[in-house]
Amino acid sequence: MKPMLTTDDVDPWARQPKPPLPRKELKALQKRRNAPALRYLISHLVVGALTTALVALSWATWWMIPAMFVQGIVLVFLFAPMHECTHGTAFRTRWLNSTVATFCGLVMMRPALYFRYRHAAHHSYTQDPQRDPDQVPMPDGLAGYLGEVFGMEFWPKMIGTLYRGFTGRFNEREQFFLPESQRPRVVWEARLMVGFYVAVVVATALTGTWPVLLALWIVPRVIAEPTLRLVRMAEHTGMAEGADPLTNTRTTLTNPVIRFLYWNMPYHAEHHMAPSVPFHNLARLHRELPGEPERRGYVVSRGYVRAHREILENLGNGAGSTVPSTTSVAATTS
Repeated sequence: MKPMLTTDDVDPWARQPKPPLPRKELKALQKRRNAPALRYLISHLVVGALTTALVALSWATWWMIPAMFVQGIVLVFLFAPMHECTHGTAFRTRWLNSTVATFCGLVMMRPALYFRYRHAAHHSYTQDPQRDPDQVPMPDGLAGYLGEVFGMEFWPKMIGTLYRGFTGRFNEREQFFLPESQRPRVVWEARLMVGFYVAVVVATALTGTWPVLLALWIVPRVIAEPTLRLVRMAEHTGMAEGADPLTNTRTTLTNPVIRFLYWNMPYHAEHHMAPSVPFHNLARLHRELPGEPERRGYVVSRGYVRAHREILENLGNGAGSTVPSTTSVAATTS
């Protein structure tokens, strides 16, 4: 994978980013604890139990469709704890990070160990078209935008990830970010996951409980994925293809419900400025950065509607088109 180099043949992604706060203040925010993540996880699971009951109560009625959609939102946003745990910052205890990441990945059909290395490459090479495996290029038009929202590329990638992991036939991009020493573990992770899914399908088919499997897991997981796509697209879509987190990542100010479900990841620019800060301190980091949010040198969008309006208004204009060019104070207002 060839990096994008400057005219001086210097890899801009190799430079150490400037800390967003003085070292002592940042160190205080980097402290890891078990309690906040346990509260978030238990609350997330309780909400999931309630939405499961909602599906059961609405069984065989038209109300079952919105109930499954709400159930799906809870399921797809398990991406947030998986993401935080693969960073190793959700819990202080290492095995809790590993266990929760594996569980969330199993529910979402996304191998957690594989994601750990893929996401590390995303942070190391954010918005580098050649080396960022999670980059979402700015869509050329409405069809491309809707394709991203409804996962026209996501679903083939997800199935391909499991297939290549199962067979051990990693593509060139995966060979770039997967350490050779870890590939056997990634293969066994995919094989165990596929084995689990086959066992569940066989068991529900033999017992006649396959409608429950579809209604509580498979259908909700599929129909609610666009909600996660919309949130994740706001993080980098339309941002600059460069190494500067001030211009390649967007923070979205949103309501407490989304902040809860997404484990404070809407503070995404802050997360990229300091990935070692646990999710429960991202709001504090946001508050402690100097200056008002509207006057800071990075992109802050006021809500997901506003963020996607910016993307839609700039379809076809390429990378960086949603980064304000009139001032280095890259903030948007409602």
